[in-house]
Formats: sequence, C-alpha cells, structure tokens
Amino acid sequence: MLNCIKESFNLTNKYIILATPLILFSLLSSLYILFSLGGNLVSLLIALVLFILMLAAFISGWSFMLKTCVQEPERDDPNSLIKDFPAGVGEYFLSVLGLIFIVAVLSIGVLGASYAAGMKLIGNIGISSTAMSGALESTVALKSFLMSLTDEQLFRLNAWNLLLLITMGLEYFLILFYIPAMFFKSKNPFKALFLALKDLFSKKFFENLGLYLILFISYSILSILTTIFGLNVITHFIFTLINFYYMVFIAVLVFNYYYVNFVKIGGKLDERV
Repeated sequence: MLNCIKESFNLTNKYIILATPLILFSLLSSLYILFSLGGNLVSLLIALVLFILMLAAFISGWSFMLKTCVQEPERDDPNSLIKDFPAGVGEYFLSVLGLIFIVAVLSIGVLGASYAAGMKLIGNIGISSTAMSGALESTVALKSFLMSLTDEQLFRLNAWNLLLLITMGLEYFLILFYIPAMFFKSKNPFKALFLALKDLFSKKFFENLGLYLILFISYSILSILTTIFGLNVITHFIFTLINFYYMVFIAVLVFNYYYVNFVKIGGKLDERV
C-alpha cells in the first residue's frame, strides 16, 4: 500500500497535466449551472441532460488519461497525455453514460432504503422544508434555527445526519473500483460493475477497505482545513489549488492501486469475469 501511494504521488507530479481537464471542467460546469438556473421545467430538464452529456465526456476522456498514465509511467513527454483525452471520449462515452445511469439508479435505491429505515428507526424530525432551507441561508440563520430546536429534535437531526453519512459512505465504497474496472476490464457498464464488486470483495477486501479509509480520512481532514482557512482570499486560493491536486492524486491512486492489484498480475492483464 505504501509503495502504491508513493508511486501514485510520483505519477501525479509527473503527469500534473491531468489537473488541466479537471480545472477546466470544474470552471465550465460551474458557469453552465449558474446560467442554467431558472426557467421552466422543460428548460431545466434540457439543461440537466446537457450537463450529464458534458459529465460523461469529461469522465470518459479524463479516465482514459488516468489509465494511460498508469500503464505508461515512463512516457518521455508527460504533457502529451492531454492528446489522449479525445480518444477516451470517442471510445468510452456511451459506456460512461451507462455508468452514470446505473450509479443514479443505485443512489436512488440506496437513499430510498435509507429513508425508509430512518423513518422506522429514527422518525420524523418535525421540521418543515421551508424552515430547513431558510436555516441554510446564513450562519446566523443556522445558529438561530438550531437554538429553536428541542433536545429530541436535535437528537433526531444528528441521527439522520449520521445515517446519511453512513449510507453515502457505503455507496461510495461499493463503487470505488467501478470506473477503473470499466477502463481496464470491460466497457459494458453492467459487467464492469460486477467485476468491480468482485474485486472489491476479493481476498484483498481488508486492503481495499484500508485504501477507502485513507481516502475518506484524508478528504475529511482537507475539507475541515479548507473550511477553517478558506475565509481569507489568499488562503482560499491556496486551498483551492490543494484540493485540485488532491483530487488528481486520489484518482491516480485508485487507478494505480486497481491496476497493480487486479489487472497487472504476474506481468499479464487479468480480464477474467
């Protein structure tokens, strides 16, 4: 694991060009969402479909770059990796669209089951959606909102937050290897999901869990530091750069870990179902 992390750091530093598509997509998607807000239901649905197509194009091109980065660590010109982006879009676009659809359905199912379990085990908090949305408008409003809640409501609110955290954490763990499995083993989104789960719950399960915990803990620490030190303009800019670097690193780490442990076995590619 430590060797894989060290190697992934080296790959990230060498192929820092990977940050370029990520930054550009983050900027363009933010602007697109900003200008797409408002309008009637039909325009919002069209905007949603176009965003999903943009997301599929980005994931397919960027993930293909990650795959190439891991498979060709000794490339003479690291910046030439950017030329692989269009090839990835052309080859994996439809597969990634299927992946997005499957993940969306899986998320709806997991959240639905979590909601049903929460209503049975925790119960209704007794807070209207209007009051909840109003509390999120500012820090002062949130503080006043929390002060107005009873002890029982606070307990149930914390319980719901914990349940949501566990639910999303479980789902993220289940799809940890979904994209790498698609790009290394099968373009079929259903088969790729099966392979990803098969590898996740293999004899390396506890090592896989260790990787996920490293990602979860490091992300939580970075999020807390970003919240604390992100109020100043200069520190906000610095932590924005750190967050982009971190996202590139964890993507390289997951792809590299999957390639080393489940694909490149004994110098041969393992594509068994």
